[in-house]
Order: sequence, then structure tokens, then C-alpha cells
Amino acid sequence: MTTAIYTIQQFVEDAKAIVARKLDETTTLEALTEPLSRVIARQDCLADVEAAGNPDPEKGFPIYRAEDLSVICVVWQPNAGTPIHNHNGWALEGIISGTERNRNFARRDDASTPWIADLEEVAPSLVTTGQTTSLAVPPNDIHAVEIPAGKTLAIHVYGNDLYKQWRYQFDIETKKVTPFAMGTRVPAAPLTA
Repeated sequence: MTTAIYTIQQFVEDAKAIVARKLDETTTLEALTEPLSRVIARQDCLADVEAAGNPDPEKGFPIYRAEDLSVICVVWQPNAGTPIHNHNGWALEGIISGTERNRNFARRDDASTPWIADLEEVAPSLVTTGQTTSLAVPPNDIHAVEIPAGKTLAIHVYGNDLYKQWRYQFDIETKKVTPFAMGTRVPAAPLTA
């Protein structure tokens, strides 16, 4: 008996069906975890979508985008990472190969002062090859990513179109909050009324 291969395309279809059920965020994340685990179990799963059939690309790329769902191939080079930021929606990560460390943060303030956030670091999450993790749901989705070792390949799944989101970058020392959009090298200036 031959077992069918679970592809990224099948994962996207399953993810779309799960999101279409309009479940609460926690239930959605729980429902998506098993299918994401299945697809990342295949070390060559990126060959399903990469035009050159290369399962080890040097740059990430969107796999699927809609207003309520993004599936993105993320490629982290060794010792890479991000500043402290948020996603404005739920997020699920699956590591195809390598290790991703999320430094998680909680707000100590009541968010009443615009463009200021007093953060404290809370328990980090370490995700390695074949593992998945979900980030805290908003407004507690503040984190930074660190790649502690070699190149890391992952599939990230978001409950919005991450490419259209204005998100926020947080400076833990100055407490300054700065909006930015995905793909911008320099954060945008704070919006004024």
C-alpha cells in the first residue's frame, strides 16, 4: 500500500478550510498544528512550490496570501534575527530544518500612552527541526526571533495578509513603538492624526 505524500498545496487547502470555519484564535491554531506538522515532516516540502525544485532556497517567499491567511516560506541565515515586533494576528511556525528561538515579551503598561510600550521579557520558545509552535495571540504577540546556529528553513502561517499589515517594532530600552510594513528596510515614521 502506498501512502500519498502530503504537499504544501494540500496544507494550504486544509488551512483555508480551517480558517473559513471562523473559529476562535486558539481553536484555529490547534486545528492547524497537525497539518503543519505533517507538511514540515518532509525535508523536501519546499520543492512543491519552488519553481526550480530547490528545497533549500536562499530567500523566503510567500506560498499563499489572502486577507485572513498567509503561508510563507521563511529562510533564516545563520545568526540572523529580528527586532522586537508583533503580527497583529495569530501566528504558527513550523521548522523544516534548523532552530528558531522566539524571545517573548509582555506589556507592563496599560497601552494608554501612544507610541510607548513598557515591556518585560517572558519565557522564550525554542523550536527545532520538525517542531511547531504558536505565538501568543494579540495583543500579547510581541516577540523577537533569533537564529542561534545554522541556516533555518520554516513555514510560518498567519491569520492575516502579513504583507498588508502595518505592524509595530518595539525598543525595550527607550520604550518607543514604531510602525512598519513588511519589506521596508527603515521603519516608517509614527503616524500622526
